[in-house]
Parts: sequence; structure tokens; C-alpha cells
Amino acid sequence: MKKLTKIATIAIVMGSNLLTASEDYALTDNYKLLNDMRLAQKQQEIIVNMNKELSKKDIKIKSLTKEAERFDKVLTGLIEGDLSLHLKGTNLPIIQTKLKEVKKLWNIELNILKDKSLTKDEKEKAIANLNNIMVKMSEAITLYNKSYERFKQKSKISSIVNRHISKKNQLIAFNTVQ
Repeated sequence: MKKLTKIATIAIVMGSNLLTASEDYALTDNYKLLNDMRLAQKQQEIIVNMNKELSKKDIKIKSLTKEAERFDKVLTGLIEGDLSLHLKGTNLPIIQTKLKEVKKLWNIELNILKDKSLTKDEKEKAIANLNNIMVKMSEAITLYNKSYERFKQKSKISSIVNRHISKKNQLIAFNTVQ
């Protein structure tokens, strides 16, 4: 019977620890740049789609233009913010700098894509430039991920401290009742 009681007690304690741990992870939804980070990751898909379109023998200019406009709008929103896309824009200098590098490369790409009849050399140049944009965008996403991990770590520590303080306050309250 004592063994069963011990096992039940351990199970209850572990279950409650898991419950409080899940509360800790709920704090990570408060990361202000979460949507920005997700849309930055979607930018990579757009780059891949444009790259595929440019690799085709017969390019669908309308499709390519639509993807380019979408990429441009999101990129501008990542840098400056955009209410329609629910983008906050970032004030973190390291991410801001990386996004501006992407924007600089993107402006070069837009100049190439403006030409409705791309020659073979222009196609190759556009594809190479998209690859450079992909590299810089990946670096920006890595920076977003690092920022998010730091936020999660701070949230967990804050949650542990708050739990400890609330338990300490409960103990003080029990001591004063005596």
C-alpha cells in the first residue's frame, strides 16, 4: 500500500510539474515578432517559386510578377511594419541590417525582372541574384530564431522566478496564520 501511495504521489507531482511547464511555454506566444518570423520563413518559399518560374523554358510573367509583388510587400513590412499583414517590423539592429541587405539585393532583382522579355543571360543573372537573396534571407531567419530562443529562455526564467515568489508568499501566509 505504501508503494502504491508513493507511486501515486510521484505521478501527481510529475503531472503538476508538466502542467506548470506547459504554462511556461504558453508565454512564448507573447513574442512580438512571432508573425514577422513566420512570414520571413514564407519569403523563402516565394524565392523558390520565383526561381522555379525563371528556370522554366516559358516563363509566366504574370505569375512571376505576382510573386515578386508579394515578396516586396512582405519584405517592406518586415522592415517597416505593415498593419494589413500584421507585421510589427523590427527595431533589433542586427535583424534590421540583414533585412536591409536583402532589400538592396531585391531592388537589383526587381530591375532585372522589370524586363518582360528576359534573355538567357538575364534569366541566369536573376536566378543567381535570387540565390544570393535566399542566403541573406536565411541569415535573417536565423537571427529571428535566435531572438525567439532568447525570448523563450527569458520567459522560462521569469516564470520560474514568479512561481518561486508565489510559493514563498504562500508559505509566509501559512506562517502568519499560526
